[in-house]
Amino acid sequence: MKQRLLLLAISLFAFSGFSQVPVGKWRDHFSYRQANYTAISNNRIYAASANGVFWYDPSNGHTGKLTTVNGLHDIGITAIEYSNNHKLLAVGYENGNIDLVLENRVVNLPYIMQKPLQGAKRINHFYFTSNGQLLVSTGFGIVVVNIDKMEIKDTYYIGEGGSDCWVNETIVFEGKIYAVTDMGLLSADVNNPLLIHFESWSAVPELQVEPNSYSSLAVFNGFLLVNQSTGALSPDVIWSFDGLQWNSQPTTFTQVRNIDAGQSHMVVVSREGILLYSNFPAQPILINQYESQSTARPNFAKVGTDGRLAVADNMLGLMYGGENAWTRFRPNGPDDDRAYFVMPTNNDLYVLAGARSESWGNRFFPLSFHKLSNNQWATITNHNFFDAVRITSSPNHTDEYYISSWGHGVIVYRDGQVAEHYDPNNSSLQTILPGAYCRIGGVAFDTKGNMWVTNAGVSYPISVRLADGTWKSFPYENIISSQRLSDITLSPNGYLWVVIPSGGGLFVIDPGDNPESASSHTVRRFTPVAPDGSSLPSDIKSLAFDRNGHLWLGTTEGVLVSYNPGQVLNPSEFALQYVRIPSEQEGIAAELLKSQTVTAIAVDGGNRKWFGTLRSGVYCQSADGAQQLHHFTKSNSPLPSNTIEHIGVHPTTGEVFIATDRGLISFRGDATEPAARFGKVYAFPNPVRPDFEGPITITGLVENTSVKITDIAGNLVFETTSVGGQASWDGRNLRGNRVSTGVYLFFCADSTGEESAVGKILFIK
Repeated sequence: MKQRLLLLAISLFAFSGFSQVPVGKWRDHFSYRQANYTAISNNRIYAASANGVFWYDPSNGHTGKLTTVNGLHDIGITAIEYSNNHKLLAVGYENGNIDLVLENRVVNLPYIMQKPLQGAKRINHFYFTSNGQLLVSTGFGIVVVNIDKMEIKDTYYIGEGGSDCWVNETIVFEGKIYAVTDMGLLSADVNNPLLIHFESWSAVPELQVEPNSYSSLAVFNGFLLVNQSTGALSPDVIWSFDGLQWNSQPTTFTQVRNIDAGQSHMVVVSREGILLYSNFPAQPILINQYESQSTARPNFAKVGTDGRLAVADNMLGLMYGGENAWTRFRPNGPDDDRAYFVMPTNNDLYVLAGARSESWGNRFFPLSFHKLSNNQWATITNHNFFDAVRITSSPNHTDEYYISSWGHGVIVYRDGQVAEHYDPNNSSLQTILPGAYCRIGGVAFDTKGNMWVTNAGVSYPISVRLADGTWKSFPYENIISSQRLSDITLSPNGYLWVVIPSGGGLFVIDPGDNPESASSHTVRRFTPVAPDGSSLPSDIKSLAFDRNGHLWLGTTEGVLVSYNPGQVLNPSEFALQYVRIPSEQEGIAAELLKSQTVTAIAVDGGNRKWFGTLRSGVYCQSADGAQQLHHFTKSNSPLPSNTIEHIGVHPTTGEVFIATDRGLISFRGDATEPAARFGKVYAFPNPVRPDFEGPITITGLVENTSVKITDIAGNLVFETTSVGGQASWDGRNLRGNRVSTGVYLFFCADSTGEESAVGKILFIK
């Protein structure tokens, strides 16, 4: 059993901007638009999206959220329920993991997740009994949790012959446990000491129909109510049981999602709306719209003791109220959790929600990107285009961006609106087939303002739009010899590097003095080769140039580096090699991440390398790659997945944005882009309060700034050198002890001694 302490409420639910995230801390950027489940406590309304739980307090309007960043242990939430008796929120996940959220801690029960089962482990439903037990409905049976001991007590395999059985929901009524399963409605005496034995469970004979036809149940006004799904085109039926006989009542809904009952009302929920009953089977009230809000698309609903509803809506997040009075709430976040490519700028963050298929085909996602600006997320979707795969900032306009579409050419957004669209009709770009098959791998601008474009699968795969607006394309199809093209990157010496996926290696262009003329170009297409002539991995997934101009390649078999990429057009001089990591055993070295597929590379302000992998999360390595500084995975960090799509580092804050296949998250690194001269030099947090345990950061520095910290009497307390534009202090003196309360001075000087800065830090122990 694992426990994770909750942070103080003031920080637990803060929505922070770039500059407010402490160094070494995480923040999530998950979507809360699609709420899937709700729960109600005495003073809070809870809702769950796939990656987090959020809440609303109707008495004071306070709100908050809980994710892997501040307490939860997993993502993929499939059930929540609250117990007022135990002041406990149960959270279940698709992989069988369970979190029990108490007032000051989260207790993790990973036993189902870790159990070696062949079938599904999904947590489908929670039911708190009156005797201190939690009945957990799962994909294989019923699990009983002893709440006082916070441990699993029993597991009931109630399928035929003691086999697995999918259980949707479980409830206790009139001394019996009823379970809605894929075998129909099963029941057993709640006091039977042999509930663990499958023969203690029997099917309710009155409800023997097609398997998987019963989905949800509730108790209301002395009746047990069970929903029967009769098919996608026929209305569902609610069966009621008074302890003696069963009666059926058709609904007006197909595919009911859940039924729930409070003290005075009952609801039946479908994507078509909500049926609200004050008495069953009396005529219900139909709710299919929230006042002037959009049409209701409920996924789930609970009824409070006062008859008000907590609705998890598919588009609006949490809706709370009833009939003509509704409150809407969802935390700040993008509209969905698709994150394929990230581009931080000085002021904003752009996240493409595109993608290509694994076979480099189309996914046909509408062109969509999420923008974080002034601490607020906005999602821009354009159904005229699809499959946005790369975004590039313009050198000519502060709010102009070029989006590469895998089918619709290049779309230019300026001031939030489509300003230009380049395709075969108005440029040198080509299409594979008539229609939307103008596939763009990437865009790069050279120092003269010319825009270079990779155009996959066509006879003229490289195009350039000159600074004067004219277009020219080049017949490099036979040299490139691939239908697939990906990123194009400008190197420090002005060469253009093109990734040829699926083992094609690299294609390099020196555009010369006359970029629009192929005769001015010098080109080379090659697959990586070691200095001794042996082959190196040719399936390149990512490429980056570091602050020293060195080339780093992420491949399906680790990381390659070239220390002289400017010699690439001279094969006898150019060299690529593995990054060697010294071993404890003398004379032996390992290759960096050789067993990993490296999907992303980012370079931070301290020239450290951030590597994203296909299956093993994120690695942060020293500037030379030889020393591992961090290795973040789903099991040791808030990462929602170990499958990394892309990484981007914010230049002025050092925040590392990590796009995964399950959403976006970020980690505040301790390195920023160094300034050419000292800017606004300051320390944060300041003052340093007694409960703060993280690093104190001094920012606004130049590269390799010498930083000395003294007490007010001038005694040296700490000294270090900046990483990029930042330096960190752990609040301890040279002897390793936490410093006393007082004012401390920091003195900063560049490596030449020509520039300096001084500041104060108030430290409260």
